Amino acid sequence: MRSQKSLWCLVLTVAVVSFLVGTQLSSAQMPGMPNMPKMYGEFKMPAVGSYVTYKASFKVNNVDKITKLSIVGKEKSDKETDVYWYEIQDIDPKTGEAVISKLLISGNPQEIGTMYRMIIKQGKEQAIEIPQSMISLINASPAPKDTANQPKMKNMGMEKMKIKDQVMDCAHMRYFNKEKTMADVWSNAKVPLFGMVKTSTEDASFELVGYGTNAVSAITETPKMLELPEQK
Repeated sequence: MRSQKSLWCLVLTVAVVSFLVGTQLSSAQMPGMPNMPKMYGEFKMPAVGSYVTYKASFKVNNVDKITKLSIVGKEKSDKETDVYWYEIQDIDPKTGEAVISKLLISGNPQEIGTMYRMIIKQGKEQAIEIPQSMISLINASPAPKDTANQPKMKNMGMEKMKIKDQVMDCAHMRYFNKEKTMADVWSNAKVPLFGMVKTSTEDASFELVGYGTNAVSAITETPKMLELPEQK
C-alpha cells in the first residue's frame, strides 16, 4: 500500500507532466498550476529583470487571479548559448498565496525543446525541482503536425486602450478557425515577452496591469529534487 508521501509524489508527477506538455503546446490549464492560455503574440526575449503583470479572469467558477511573467536570470547552457530563467507567478488576490513556476529556457517557452530546467513552488511549501529525465522526455515530444486546424489571423486595425492612467496604441488581431473566433488580442511592442496588452477568449481574459524592469525571483530557497514514485 502506498504511503501518503508516495501518493503525493505520484499526483505531483502527473500534474507536472501535464503542465509541461500543456505549457509547451500552449494550453496549460491545470488546477493548482498557472492557468496560461495560448499567448498569440510574438515572443521576444527581454532583458533580465523585465516583467509583465496581468489580471486573469476565468469564466469557469468565476475565478480571478494575478499572473506575473518575468525574466529573472541568465546563464550559459552546456553548449555555451544564453539561457534565461522565466518565472510565472499565479497569485490568488484574496489570500496572496502563489504558485510559482521557474523555467530555464532558450527561447519561446511555448515551443517544444526550449526547456532546460524547471522549479515549482506551491504557497509556503519548499520549492521542488523537476528531474532532468522528465524535462528530456518533454523536450523529445514531437511537435504537432496537424496544420489544418491551426488558427487563422485577421488584422482588425489599431485601437487605443487605457491601462490605468496610460493610453496605449494597440494592434488588434483576431485569431479564428473554421468554426469560431478563438481569441482577440491587443498588443504593443513596449510590453515585455509577448507584447500582450489584452487577450479575450471564450473561457478567459488577460488584461495588462503593469510592466517594468526590476523583477527578481520569488523563489529564494534551494529547491529539493522531486523523487519520482517507484513503479510496483
